[in-house]
Amino acid sequence: MSCDVLVVGDVVLPSGVVPGGAVAITDGRISGIYRHDELPDSPEKQDYSGCLIFPGIIDAHVHAYSSSSDQEGVYRLTRAAAAGGVSTVIDMPYDRPRATTTTELLRAKIDVVEREAVVDVALFGTTTKYDGWKQIVPLAQAGVCAFKFSTYETDPDRFPEIPDFELIKIFRELQKVGLVATFHAESGTIIDPLIEELRPLGEEHPEAHCWSRPPISESIAVLKLLELARAYPIKLHIAHLTAPQGYEAVEWYRAQGVDVTAETCIQYLLLTEEALREKGAYAKCNPPVRDEAIQSELWRRLFAGGIDFVTSDHAPWSADFKDKPNIFDNASGLPGVEHLLPLTYSSAVVDRALELPALAELLSAGPAKRYGLYPRKGALLVGADADVTVLDPSQRWTLDAGKGQSVARWSPYDGMKLTGKVVKTLVRGREAFDGNEVTAAEGSGAFVTPRHS
Repeated sequence: MSCDVLVVGDVVLPSGVVPGGAVAITDGRISGIYRHDELPDSPEKQDYSGCLIFPGIIDAHVHAYSSSSDQEGVYRLTRAAAAGGVSTVIDMPYDRPRATTTTELLRAKIDVVEREAVVDVALFGTTTKYDGWKQIVPLAQAGVCAFKFSTYETDPDRFPEIPDFELIKIFRELQKVGLVATFHAESGTIIDPLIEELRPLGEEHPEAHCWSRPPISESIAVLKLLELARAYPIKLHIAHLTAPQGYEAVEWYRAQGVDVTAETCIQYLLLTEEALREKGAYAKCNPPVRDEAIQSELWRRLFAGGIDFVTSDHAPWSADFKDKPNIFDNASGLPGVEHLLPLTYSSAVVDRALELPALAELLSAGPAKRYGLYPRKGALLVGADADVTVLDPSQRWTLDAGKGQSVARWSPYDGMKLTGKVVKTLVRGREAFDGNEVTAAEGSGAFVTPRHS
């Protein structure tokens, strides 16, 4: 049996690693997985012996248009993704100046994806604060892979807190379409008064941002959502969860039959409150980074299988939104899509001996399964899209944010020494990154929809 392209290396499968194996690609799909002693004929052999062949990484939490007026945009976002081994991104709906709440706005965004993307893109939809239930079915039919909501109000129009009874009506509509409801789960009734109380400390103590959003502000919001999902069963997902009590609640409700998953982000695994003291607003995100005890608990849960996947929550504010003396006057959000895989590989596999299939589950199969992209994406399986990421585990390097693809020329991880570097990204068999440069043409990426849409 022959194929178009043969990618040779240590192939990371759900069941284990095939040393010196190969992934065969034909017409943009995976046509075979082979051991070293059974390689087929191929007109093109890409030999990455000694390197790890992962399924294309999926970053299920990125923001192309949610940050500053100097927008990241689909083009820069997906170039950063390609350079980081990310073959598919799932973009949040809280775009400036208008969130993706209608089919017209969604179609306009799809047009941009089809013109500009260099990796594949799936999209979240969202709704208005009131009467949003009317937007669920049309947006689902138009191809969103999930819906994003918030229990905390960042902006009453673009990023609102959805009132409880409106959520009940939304949940009833979600039952019709079968898509996931992903939530930013924080309680404004706790956070907002704390911000006002702590604001006078915000110039001298940047970590006051952490104090203003304690773990209980997450866990209370999570508990409310779990109760709603038990009463009105839907597929519920909690984004960027840090609070251990929140994870305990997720586990308990899941045991009662609630269909719920939870993610954390790379910043919560690598940064603590100390980063606010050292880096100021360049380490400010919502929810905030936590203390060392909570960080250790997140690592424990990750190794125990209690975290469904890891994302970057890529939100690349330009530096002029991060330079205010008072921490509370600065924007929240960090860049991360370009470095999600190397950061996680270096910290989880190299430093803590996480098994490679577990890493692939956290960064690829987990989000693909939750958002309806599996088995087309998320694993190296025959018939799947030939999304392939090659990582050289022997390369040691220092992260230099100034060389990144994102509009943000900074990173809270700048200067971090890492082991493991992305040397190739393929999207549907097409090269997107060659190890040095993003090689994919603008518009070569595709808008992807869940399998049940």
